[in-house]
Amino acid sequence: MIIAGYRINLDALLARVIYRWHWKIALTVLAVGMLTGVASGAVPPFWRGRADLQVRAAPEARITVDGRPWHGDIYAGVHTVEATLPDGRRSWVRLTLQPGETAALDLPPGLPPPQVRRMPSAAPGMRLASIWRAGDSWRVQSITPPPSDTEAKDAGEGAPATQTIAISATGVERLTTIDAYRGRADVLTLNGVRYEAVYEPAQPGGRQESRVVVRGWEPMPATVAGDVSLMRFAPDGQALLLAERTVAGEHVRYLTPAAPPVSVVALPGRITGIAWHPSGDAALIASRDGEQRALTLARLRPTPVAAVVAGPAADGLPPYAWSDDEAVWIAPDDAGRPQVWRASLDTLLPERRISLDARAITRLTDGTLRVVLIQDGEILIGCLDGDRFIGETTLADVPAHADLVGEWYDGELLLRSGNGAWLITIVEGEAHERTTD
Repeated sequence: MIIAGYRINLDALLARVIYRWHWKIALTVLAVGMLTGVASGAVPPFWRGRADLQVRAAPEARITVDGRPWHGDIYAGVHTVEATLPDGRRSWVRLTLQPGETAALDLPPGLPPPQVRRMPSAAPGMRLASIWRAGDSWRVQSITPPPSDTEAKDAGEGAPATQTIAISATGVERLTTIDAYRGRADVLTLNGVRYEAVYEPAQPGGRQESRVVVRGWEPMPATVAGDVSLMRFAPDGQALLLAERTVAGEHVRYLTPAAPPVSVVALPGRITGIAWHPSGDAALIASRDGEQRALTLARLRPTPVAAVVAGPAADGLPPYAWSDDEAVWIAPDDAGRPQVWRASLDTLLPERRISLDARAITRLTDGTLRVVLIQDGEILIGCLDGDRFIGETTLADVPAHADLVGEWYDGELLLRSGNGAWLITIVEGEAHERTTD
């Protein structure tokens, strides 16, 4: 063959290059084929050793391992097992199998796409100060940004103006009583009965004593109090926690219609959050003193007693959950690693359960813990199977910021990050089946 004036002898070229190095080419092709087969799953990683995996899921679920249909054979190593239902719900778990190990998985049906709503501030130009649950609504309190964030402006005269709204299934209500008393009041409506507690400071030339007045209780008590900074009704409206500001910090007292106030605990610094047990028998109290933060668990009935159980990593309440006789929360250990902790309401002694960086946590009716995690820049919602996380859905409409934290109440999830807050509703079980019929 002659190309551009040059004679090319293909037979000589094959003899000198191809035929001479055929064994190297064969090895190269074999190696590339092996790598391609391993990467695609056509060649199983037999050198790892076999493991046994048992997966229980809905009969109509499609089971895949590492994105490929699973036929019952599996080798040791790190795998992602997923169960997908025909309606798109899925659940998944990432697990590491050792040679000869037998693992059993119960994969739930998964959750439908969550409904996400952004929580508004109480008024334009204001920033979110706090959000808490009371009765059948979420309380959103916003403040006008102060010229400087000093602890002297936490409450009382000179504090920034507040606006508080209640967001429920029936709409939005402005809570003017709380704002009129600059946050040193609380209101709660249950079964048509309105409970209202307000702090009335002493007046020059008039009443010489400061007091807390509770309307809705019979008889209506008027309790002498110090400089009250915070009040929160119990979920049933039959008890009240109030915090009095002292030179050393906050003094928390417990008030009921049938008895005078009882001392619960004295906390240095200021209170940054309160969460009642649904029964009203206990409460979690978050506080801060400079850079030191504390979480206090208080058992209130029959006799108030309290103990500091953790030092949260951030202001406000950490992720927490209740059962009938136990509190569960997320807090760092002595080395700063996030852990799941629990404490019985009888002993108030914290016990470490597992290592987990969850952003919100709740306990389902069967005792399972459902959590919110951030992994690979995604927000995941799933449940714990022992120390194993099983994903059930993702949240694409909420930014996965590092300071994201939230709380669950009666199936609703509230997530906060910076000046943003989102309310997430998940319709599952029979309710989900009805909406898809």
